Amino acid sequence: MLLLTLLACNPLEPKGRAPTSPDTGTGTGTTDTGTLPSTDPNPEERSCAVQLTLESPGSTVEIAGSFNGWTPQPMEAAGSSWTVDLGALAPGAYAYKLIVDGAWESEIPVDVESHWLDGIENRNLRVGDCGLPTLGLDEAWATPEGEVYAKIQFSRAAGGASLDASRLVVTAGGQPVEARADEASGVIEVELSGLSPGKHSLRVQAWDQDGLGSERDPLFVPLWVEAEPFSWEEGLMYFVFTDRFRDGDYEDPAFSPVEGVAECANYTGGDFQGVIDALEEGWFEALGVNTIWLSPLTENPEGGWLGLDGVNLFSGYHGYWPTDPLQVEERFGDAGASASDRLHELIALAHTKGIRVMFDLTLNHVHQDHLYTREHPEWFGEGCVCGTEGCGWDEAARTCWFVDYLPDLDYRNHELTERVLADTLELLSTYDVDAVRVDAAKHMDHVIMRSLGSRLQAELSHPGGPEWYLVGETFSYDRDLLMDYVGDHELDGQFDFPMMSAVRQAFIHGGSLRDLEASVAAGQAAYGEALMSPFLGNHDVDRFASELSGQAGDCWSGTTVDPMAGGGSEVTEWDIVNRMSMALAFTLTQPGVPLLYYGDEIGLHGKGDPDNRRRMNFPPYLSGNQAELLERVQRVGAARADSRALRMGERVQLWVDDTLLVYARVLDGEVAIVALNRSDSPREVTVPLQELVEAGVVLQDRKVDGRSFPTEAGGLVLSLGGWDWALLRESW
Repeated sequence: MLLLTLLACNPLEPKGRAPTSPDTGTGTGTTDTGTLPSTDPNPEERSCAVQLTLESPGSTVEIAGSFNGWTPQPMEAAGSSWTVDLGALAPGAYAYKLIVDGAWESEIPVDVESHWLDGIENRNLRVGDCGLPTLGLDEAWATPEGEVYAKIQFSRAAGGASLDASRLVVTAGGQPVEARADEASGVIEVELSGLSPGKHSLRVQAWDQDGLGSERDPLFVPLWVEAEPFSWEEGLMYFVFTDRFRDGDYEDPAFSPVEGVAECANYTGGDFQGVIDALEEGWFEALGVNTIWLSPLTENPEGGWLGLDGVNLFSGYHGYWPTDPLQVEERFGDAGASASDRLHELIALAHTKGIRVMFDLTLNHVHQDHLYTREHPEWFGEGCVCGTEGCGWDEAARTCWFVDYLPDLDYRNHELTERVLADTLELLSTYDVDAVRVDAAKHMDHVIMRSLGSRLQAELSHPGGPEWYLVGETFSYDRDLLMDYVGDHELDGQFDFPMMSAVRQAFIHGGSLRDLEASVAAGQAAYGEALMSPFLGNHDVDRFASELSGQAGDCWSGTTVDPMAGGGSEVTEWDIVNRMSMALAFTLTQPGVPLLYYGDEIGLHGKGDPDNRRRMNFPPYLSGNQAELLERVQRVGAARADSRALRMGERVQLWVDDTLLVYARVLDGEVAIVALNRSDSPREVTVPLQELVEAGVVLQDRKVDGRSFPTEAGGLVLSLGGWDWALLRESW
């Protein structure tokens, strides 16, 4: 693989930001995002000349691309580096390849953004418009005490006018703030103090004295004021299925479901106000949640559409049939405010609580009524439908259509790729979100995820600032396939479907805990440093509680059941409560970014889609069964929130047999121990502690108030009842 670093005098990257990988995942290095690199000899004025510099072990290196008619052009050697001046290029994206020692590149490195042209994959070079001024970030930081500072460079257009300080617009957290600006040098400084904890992202807009606006409009600088920097290793994620989570305006007379669609596949009235209400009540904090994943929120079509079963009609309540890349689904608003305004309010409130927000991106396909299909019908041809003859879900994963009204997005069309990236970045910056879930990752070409990853780092990030988390959904039990999309150049992790399967086998179907630990070990070996998301269930599989209770019917048959909802204030479903709380205790104490699917904390039932997406229920309307399970899950989440070891520590197996599993999470001298007895009978054992805890220390249990377990020379003296578990630490 060639190692590349690229410099250009007409670049498109934040000033002072080094490439995130040898070719920044795009093939354009510092030519990515509309501003000047710190190495530019004159940061006050843009140049129209484009210069590329790279490193290569070859003895000769040439470059050819759409900027020079694909005629090989020699690069000059300077030590181990190679440089070429491409002259003045018009703004736009260019495909190119390298010729090393006389041989054209046969493959594009994985850490380089692709540019497909005429069915051939090339490197991508994006060149900014030197006829416009631009903004670049020199430095930015925030302190736990609420101080924020940013230094920004306004660079004049080539031969253009200087900064017009009177027109400068700067906001922090959406509120206007003052900034210092020197028109001669173009230096802009923002200095704030006394800010409350939360996110206070800066947005900067600038014009020159001829009225030309910055090419980068606005410059987006995410900043968090918080006691300790957040790491995604500490994440605990909660999936809010907006329409089914909570109706914050249940008396809204304007709400109406889609006519002709059954209730279980229709809109039911859940909205952003409902999520806001839950935030205000502390629902997520009580669960230890610090990341909210919102189901897709862009506009979906009206009417009923035939589902994959070929029988029943569905509405777009789920959000996975987008018709507009930027318009928020108005059904998620309420009588008091639009959906967009409520979404801004929701995200701002979450940020004040230190909670990150994740958007669910549907990038594999659009609905046939989408804006793209109207504006660019030439982007869409005809495709086979996944699962039909000759068009297998795996064999034709990249090209098949889920259904005939969901045309696939072909990212080997570069124009389409650039439009999707531009719209996606605008959506994410407009709402100031923190993470993204990429739906149906295995059904897309790598170019879109690699490009998205590099563009997020280059355009919506800054050195030392908050990190993005990109997690993919690849519905597969093949760990190698999951990891095919993970790396510094692409996704940060994936949802761990193999782990989900192993957890269900162990805690529902009586599988050995040895097999569960073998699955953990296999995942550790396959995933390396990837930030995977272990989970118990999601919106595409039967609910854990339904599989556990053996539910037969579903909402279509009219035979839905939910034994957890019965029993009044009494706990009558101990089998579900014990097994499910133990499964969640295991899942939520694993490394990575565990996921809690809404409703699992109360044992919500449901077979496959859409039965597994039933309406959520909240106190004071919970049964005794639901309340007991909820309290147990809250204790697990609170323990994780209180223990850095449970969030980020090394996982050390202490004991495993068919029915008993004990492991520790260890970090900086802190030891937290998870003990699970998956047996109907009590277990009493002395667990070797591998010198992690001194003899004589009494460990306190987070599950049962007042319960403790002693340690002695031989280890932890553990006594657990049937289907009992404990979360242990010296003190909580």
